[in-house]
Amino acid sequence: QAAPTLRRWNIALAILHAAQGVAILLLSNGFTLGVTIPYMVGPPGSPILGTEPVWQVPLATFIAIFLFLAALDHLLCALPGIDRWYIANLGRGTNPLRWWEYSVSASLMIVLIGLISSVDQLTALIAIFGANVGMILFGLAMEQRNPAGTQKVDWRPFIYGCVVGAFPWIAIGLVLVRAQVDAGVPVAIWAIYISLFVLFFTFALNMWLHYARKGRWAGIVLYEKTYLVLSLVAKSLLAWQIFAS
Repeated sequence: QAAPTLRRWNIALAILHAAQGVAILLLSNGFTLGVTIPYMVGPPGSPILGTEPVWQVPLATFIAIFLFLAALDHLLCALPGIDRWYIANLGRGTNPLRWWEYSVSASLMIVLIGLISSVDQLTALIAIFGANVGMILFGLAMEQRNPAGTQKVDWRPFIYGCVVGAFPWIAIGLVLVRAQVDAGVPVAIWAIYISLFVLFFTFALNMWLHYARKGRWAGIVLYEKTYLVLSLVAKSLLAWQIFAS
């Protein structure tokens, strides 16, 4: 019974994400931020070189990429044939497509948050991306480790994912605090950091509610619909906050 409803939801979300991606590209003014690869010449303690940008990141392009990735994910979930696989997986308590998409789109999002917060070292951004990928894959492991009908929940993947996922936010937060103390940080940047941190936390909260068997969250349909809504809200909020700022 839930299959037609979820199909309609996925079609609608695919359209909404894709439309926003196109709008961002059309409205973009080509703004870029540079990334660097600092290096040291000589023994430890030598001067740091390489602080000039090696690449200018087009923000609008990467915002559109994570929006289009979400659109593709939702479109695939609604396509004939794949939709049966999607529903069958939900019946087993998991949605691999969701996590595969998040592993790239959500990791791009956290990298963009880092970049606009002045984390401009490419090595640091790669590490932030990788840590977020690890967090997302622990989410997939949580679902696969605890299929539908599991009596005793194994919380270890959830806990490990929370630990790994905290480090990118700590790293970006340290940069923002240092900048705030020395020179001040625009309110818009703090708004992006705090609002997206709260939204990322609600993804974990949704998983906890489901596996803790809290009311209607014990069912797979509300669990899945909540992820669909959170994905749209988080990606839309980040996209337009960066665009506006």
